[in-house]
Amino acid sequence: MTTTAALRALDGLALRGTVRANNIANSETPNFRASTVDFETTLRDALRRRDPAQAPSPEVVASPTIVDAQGNSVDMETELIGSMKDGLHRDAMVSAFNYKVGQLRVAMGGRR
Repeated sequence: MTTTAALRALDGLALRGTVRANNIANSETPNFRASTVDFETTLRDALRRRDPAQAPSPEVVASPTIVDAQGNSVDMETELIGSMKDGLHRDAMVSAFNYKVGQLRVAMGGRR
């Protein structure tokens, strides 16, 4: 994991958090369609090419969920479980980023 990849992942997770918050805020709005953010596939492909800086920006896409009687597609269970997973991923990315920064400090002769 590079610092660039960690930053790209954190950008994607931040945007996903914003989209989830919007979904939750509109969970009772008639005809509201839930969205999500897809960035893992493109970031994974960029990492395989060893060029995470060239990963496309995270993309907001329609969430494939079932629509209720009011035309709303927000599934609160999906949103809340997804938020917990995103939080764990964010913590892992922050730890990876901090580890890499610590390695750079040691390489430059500084202390950890």
